[in-house]
Amino acid sequence: MKFFTSKAPPKLLQLPKELRDSIYIHLDNGDIKNLRATCSAMNRDVPLRPTRVFLSANSLNIKVFRAVADHDILRHSVTEIVWDDARLNTEPDYEDRGLPRQQPGCTSWFCSSPFRPWWFKRRSVDTWYSEHDLKAPFNIWSWHSPCICYKALIKDQMQIIASNFDIETFKYGLRRFPSLKRVTITPSTHGTKLNPLYKTPMIKALPPGFSCPTPRAWPGRALMSYTEALAWIDQDGPFNPYQEMYGINCTAESYRSKWRGYRAATRALAEDKQHHVTELVVGGNEVGSGINCHIFDQPCVEYNDLVNLLQRPGFSHLSLDLFTGCLEHKDWVSYRSGLLRAALRKAKDLRYICIRTTTDMRMLEHLDFEDREEMGIYLSTLFPMDHWPRLEHFGLSGFMLDMNDLVEALAALPASLRSVELSHLAFTGEGDNYESLLVRMRNILDWRSRPERQRPKLRIIAIGK
Repeated sequence: MKFFTSKAPPKLLQLPKELRDSIYIHLDNGDIKNLRATCSAMNRDVPLRPTRVFLSANSLNIKVFRAVADHDILRHSVTEIVWDDARLNTEPDYEDRGLPRQQPGCTSWFCSSPFRPWWFKRRSVDTWYSEHDLKAPFNIWSWHSPCICYKALIKDQMQIIASNFDIETFKYGLRRFPSLKRVTITPSTHGTKLNPLYKTPMIKALPPGFSCPTPRAWPGRALMSYTEALAWIDQDGPFNPYQEMYGINCTAESYRSKWRGYRAATRALAEDKQHHVTELVVGGNEVGSGINCHIFDQPCVEYNDLVNLLQRPGFSHLSLDLFTGCLEHKDWVSYRSGLLRAALRKAKDLRYICIRTTTDMRMLEHLDFEDREEMGIYLSTLFPMDHWPRLEHFGLSGFMLDMNDLVEALAALPASLRSVELSHLAFTGEGDNYESLLVRMRNILDWRSRPERQRPKLRIIAIGK
């Protein structure tokens, strides 16, 4: 058999440089890495251009973050920092009750350790996979190996939090990334059931077959049966809700520290006057969480830091997930205070706004007509529609609304509007639903009379039965 070799470059490299670059710019980072791995010629021709870097209380994430920040070329392409604010669980778990003190194959030093997680004691790895309808990897680990790995990750996390090295790294990134425009803070990075939302360096570096419960997100409805969002500012009185829910050692400050990454990031953004961040994304809705809505009950440091960012010239994008546990039983105090509206009013250059809450609309839909009327919230108390002359996207999720008020609010949005997303809404009017909403929008709004390219696109996500 004869083998033929050619010194001619790959056909892609025979195209003009300008054409090749116009092709590369449409590839995502995964495709770029695969293309660079094909041969040395492609490795030299296809440029790395990381647009997103990840940060968390993990040494590997920080190491990669700083390596990009210190690179004279790569740092110029970074436009987004994603702060993973979920942490590995280091506290006793409520599912830990009644379990044996030791499992077969577990070394005594780990089983007696405070880092001994409930999932390790509760079941074997094979059982964990089967209960989650997942196929166990072929090279599944022994009991001993994942224990060592988990303990090392916990120790690393605790050291970084104690030294605030991740916070200092974030501040360093604000200075080193000249093209940075977006900061994303989310507890949803690890996703659910081995399906991460982002593949961070830490997640990609986990050995095959390693599995543990998803790192603890911010408090939210997905984490425990009782899901009240507690007061952000401690209220004087004999009853301590923080200790009642999170243990005898929990104080108002330790409760606020559960949102450590969010607080640190917004504080740094408020203090640094030289950064060019114009977009803020606060996630969590994917795991039933978000920032505590009671930040908007009364002025506080975290509220002031957010306002400081929103009022910066050119700030254009806000996606805000709110943890609103049991807020419907408190007369929507966080909405009616007026602080959320006052904060949004400062963002005069806003082009994108999306507010999502964790309120369970399915429960509110089953209320009597009279009760639903009392539970409704008017959008004029939340959004200063007339202060966003350049708004292009408007999104709402998890609100109980009066349908007429919603249509009036949409009518008040500027002609620059190009898209609207309404999801998981409930309506106060008897018989009101998405079908009647569409009819009213068609009859009242002037969108049909606009040129075709200027008509807003509507996306609706309804509540499942």
